[in-house]
Amino acid sequence: MESIRERYKQLEKELDDIEHIAISKIEKSKASFKACEKAMTELKTFLADYVFKDVAEEIYFFKELKPKFYCKLIYYVRLFEIETERPIGPARTQRKYLNKCITSIKRYTHDNSGFYKYYRSGAAYLDADYFTREKYDIMIGFDLSYFDCDQSFCTNHDYTVATLLANELLITYLDAELLKLKGEQTNLKSSVSEEFGLNWGDTKAAFIELLYGLQTLGVFYNSKTRTKADISQVARFFETVLGLDLGNYYRTFQEIRIRKKGRTAFLDKLREQLIERMDETDENPRL
Repeated sequence: MESIRERYKQLEKELDDIEHIAISKIEKSKASFKACEKAMTELKTFLADYVFKDVAEEIYFFKELKPKFYCKLIYYVRLFEIETERPIGPARTQRKYLNKCITSIKRYTHDNSGFYKYYRSGAAYLDADYFTREKYDIMIGFDLSYFDCDQSFCTNHDYTVATLLANELLITYLDAELLKLKGEQTNLKSSVSEEFGLNWGDTKAAFIELLYGLQTLGVFYNSKTRTKADISQVARFFETVLGLDLGNYYRTFQEIRIRKKGRTAFLDKLREQLIERMDETDENPRL
């Protein structure tokens, strides 16, 4: 299973690279879908020649691994649909449309609330029924799409898990779009700045170097999806809290990356001065 986990990390990097290409949201969703489709095809090919060691490993694959890939594919398909059907007009019209999308997504979660609670609670007593192949019980429910899929690559609830996870990502995206339309982001920037009076005092490139360092360490995570936050989420957070305009931080990072020397100039400086401060404190604890 290690090769599958590594493939997922590779997919995340591919999607992150696509996110930072200067193309439209629709084009990004199309490119991201193709990357997910390729990964899913590879996953299916892998499984065709793989024999699970036991039922526990089969459950792990269909409960934990496959849905990670599948939810990304579903997410970008839905994102493409949302953006291609999004009305071009005043903010009020767009808000109405986006709220309608959110209502539709929440309806699916509500319709599957029993299973959603089971999955999110970490329960496992029905895993053999939900996440092993060629096993379904009308008494516990199952997705009718199960009969249309390749049953050697499907269980009766891995699609449901993937859809619920994709819906969480979609809700996060739609909430952010509504926030932009309402102008709340701008108001939040000014209110936070006024309350604390803090501003970044070094260069934008230095902050972006710090930003990528923190995201690479994985110190921030998405509380809704329980996954490592991507660079766009971390950047948006700091832009909002500090009132910064980081511009094309991806391009700036590329410029930092190709420096002939001092690729981590700010982080090196930070480390040196922090150690120096610690040394001074060792000599004079009152500092």
